[in-house]
Amino acid sequence: MVNTLIDGSIVALYFLAMVGVGYWGYQRSESLEDYFVAGRNIPLWMYVPVMSAIILGGASTIGGGGLGYDHGISGAWLVVWLGLGVAAIGFLISTDLANLEAYTIGDVLERRFDKYSGTVGAAIAGVYALAIAITQIIAIGTTLNALFGVDITTMIVAAGTIVVLYTSMGGMLSVTITDFVQWIIMTVGVFLLALPLGLMEVGGVSGLGAELDPSYFSPTGIGLSTVVSYFLLYCLGIMIGQDIWQRVFTADSPETARIGNIATGVYAVVYGIATAVLGMIALVLFPALENPDMALPMMVLEIVPVGLSGLILAGFISAMMSTADSALLASSTLFTNDVYRRFINPDASDNRSTQISRLLILVLGAGATATAVWIGDVIAALTLAYNLLVGAIFVPILGAFFWKRATWQGALSSIVVSNAVVVASMILYGFGSDRPIVVGLATSLVVFVTVSLVTATPSRSDTDQWLESGEESKHPE
Repeated sequence: MVNTLIDGSIVALYFLAMVGVGYWGYQRSESLEDYFVAGRNIPLWMYVPVMSAIILGGASTIGGGGLGYDHGISGAWLVVWLGLGVAAIGFLISTDLANLEAYTIGDVLERRFDKYSGTVGAAIAGVYALAIAITQIIAIGTTLNALFGVDITTMIVAAGTIVVLYTSMGGMLSVTITDFVQWIIMTVGVFLLALPLGLMEVGGVSGLGAELDPSYFSPTGIGLSTVVSYFLLYCLGIMIGQDIWQRVFTADSPETARIGNIATGVYAVVYGIATAVLGMIALVLFPALENPDMALPMMVLEIVPVGLSGLILAGFISAMMSTADSALLASSTLFTNDVYRRFINPDASDNRSTQISRLLILVLGAGATATAVWIGDVIAALTLAYNLLVGAIFVPILGAFFWKRATWQGALSSIVVSNAVVVASMILYGFGSDRPIVVGLATSLVVFVTVSLVTATPSRSDTDQWLESGEESKHPE
């Protein structure tokens, strides 16, 4: 009881600090650019931690540990693909994204194609971002349930309320500061505390090897089909996530965006392997857990001295909160910028748009929390998000950058048709099937290419100029 009180107090103080940072951001968000993209002034030394904090959330930490518990080291593939996807952004498109000085995926699609493609793409990306927030709220609730022993529904509601509060107040300024702090805590918690203490408990790497079947050390133990599925979902999905792009838009230069994304990818790969190993340690200590997502919280409470265990759990929670806040802000930004400002009130002032975005975070956050209670499974919610995103808009977004003959008709047709196909496939085959993502990508590619080829070939001003205009805004004559 005393241990729970001490650890719980540490976590509670951490929550209060996050709300305090939200209020700080509220006082300093003077413009829409501050609220959406932190003034586009984030330097490299801060960019890498905050981008890392976004991608390494509940699925990467709690879900990744659960996969390590079930499958061994191969459970790291989910996080490894996320890291490689972010690195791919750095190599392929981050410079162009930073030069565009946009706010959203919808902005990019509108500039390259038309406003309808931008709006439909933004709506899909908004649903994806909201689903990402749902996964993190579930994961935070799971950790709090392990710590306090209170029913998971209550803990999910508490988690959702806290994240919504500080995100709505300060926007990207608050999210940047909280994500930086959260990255420090999660890095210390995983690499300096949980991993070394856990290995000591099981007799080191050799002791772990002696306790577990050799299959747990196979990089393909999870199955090649699952590795491929994770690539389609997470590597391709992270490349076009609004939460990721919105962070790219905060970089103080294209060079920061490029180097920062590559460095983040390397960090994420190492983090994924670490959480999988932690899941394997938990398997040795707790061989009969009903819920693998409880593996890491239970391990920490069992082997780590009181007080330090509270710090590590705060680190786990930090990882989830940093993704949840970015996803909520991303969803709100999409609907504010690409629906409200485009169709409802095109002349809205920055102040009015900021107010609408804050209101949307409250509404969307309440919906996300309610949905988190209903779904209750981190990986299922994450799969839903990535099925919709990759299957419906990956092809037209990459086509916007790399195929000059792409047309707005091809983009819009591809987004609408493939989205319907993905939804129908999920209903038919279920969330656990690989088919929705494969069928969605194939449909999207066929429709995009076919319709683009049979419609008018765009002029150079429709293709190259949208990128050149961004470069000129960065480097005026």
